[in-house]
Amino acid sequence: MTKRFSILLALVAFAAILVPSAAFGNFAIHGNYVNDTDACAGCHRAHTSVSSLTWTATTSTGVKTEHSALLVSSATTMEQFCYACHDSAGQSADTNVTDGVYYGTDYGTQGSILNGGGFESFDNIPTTSSHVTNSGPWGAYGGGYAGPNGATATGNPSALNEIGESNKIAMDCATCHDPHGSANYRILKAQVNGNNVGGYQPSGDPQNPTPDGFVSSVETGWPANGFELHTAYPAYVPNYTTPMYAKGYNMAAGTQNDLKGMSGWCSGCHSTYIGDSTQTFTNSAGIAYQSLASTYTAGDTVGTPLAGRVSVGFLLRHKHPVNVSLSTYNGPDKSSMIVTDQVLPVANDLGEAHVAGKPVTSDGDWVECLTCHRAHGTIAAMSGFAVNPATIDDPLPTFVSATPSALLRMDNRGVCEACHNK
Repeated sequence: MTKRFSILLALVAFAAILVPSAAFGNFAIHGNYVNDTDACAGCHRAHTSVSSLTWTATTSTGVKTEHSALLVSSATTMEQFCYACHDSAGQSADTNVTDGVYYGTDYGTQGSILNGGGFESFDNIPTTSSHVTNSGPWGAYGGGYAGPNGATATGNPSALNEIGESNKIAMDCATCHDPHGSANYRILKAQVNGNNVGGYQPSGDPQNPTPDGFVSSVETGWPANGFELHTAYPAYVPNYTTPMYAKGYNMAAGTQNDLKGMSGWCSGCHSTYIGDSTQTFTNSAGIAYQSLASTYTAGDTVGTPLAGRVSVGFLLRHKHPVNVSLSTYNGPDKSSMIVTDQVLPVANDLGEAHVAGKPVTSDGDWVECLTCHRAHGTIAAMSGFAVNPATIDDPLPTFVSATPSALLRMDNRGVCEACHNK
């Protein structure tokens, strides 16, 4: 009997308690716990767990200690444990994140690709990049080589190895999701890579603190401030196959915040890709232009990446705007930009009108991380310059990823053409 099969067998007995009877904010076993909940027993055993998986506790002084997670089954990785429900066997969960397929009918289109794609395949094609790695810790692009919390501008290039290594991350399902629920969309964690990205604020009732969500959606019945503890949301209808991302908001005030939303959450690791002020530069013809730019190292090396590397150093780097409205592009070919075909998902206003269950794209909608990328995995194929940018006359040594598809939604740089229509 394989280990994976033993995990499935151990959990199949609990399948009945995992199936939601109503649309909860944090579905089924993942949240909405009450005093007589049976959900704990779906994943944990108080005295008889044989799993070696642990969780880390951090004291107020920063001391970390490991504790047993007391999980059902003999799983040795969190990925194994989550796959017991969320894999192609469909044990209890309609969301098959292994293959990126939705099995259900109530919360998306049956048989369609999940918004996040799949970690291992979809459309029966193996993924070309995945957000889960089994090869050990790695540094997040746009942050992983810049030190914790995005401290970039004053970095010492000679200290790159120390800074970069300190910010490397071991990725599994629980790196991004909180299996016990969250105030955020899709139970995204309230703290990632040491950065606060949502959570709960003290209130008059310590058992039910005020939700302070960071990532919201425009799905039907979305709770304005994020999900409360111990609360069912029968009016909430998630959509796992149609992207319905919202712009960044200070949820309690209902005001937009361009440092929040999905991109703001992603910047918990990819810290240099968001939040930098626009700077003005002058080109060779003496014409002033504006660009989002910040100083950091992107892993450029003159040696083997991640092993014995020699840093090019911290340089001023320009990047595509994130969490900005489509209307901010004012080039002479603005009229040729595709903003109505919904080829790529954009982030919408809360309460925005829908047509046939989909948000209507407008000039005011935001380009954000998931406009171009999938969160879990992609089958996009890369060739030519998209595989190795060093084939052009670039003055810098190039850090070439082993998975150059970079979680992009389309082959090569089709995500660029989808908007700019050149």
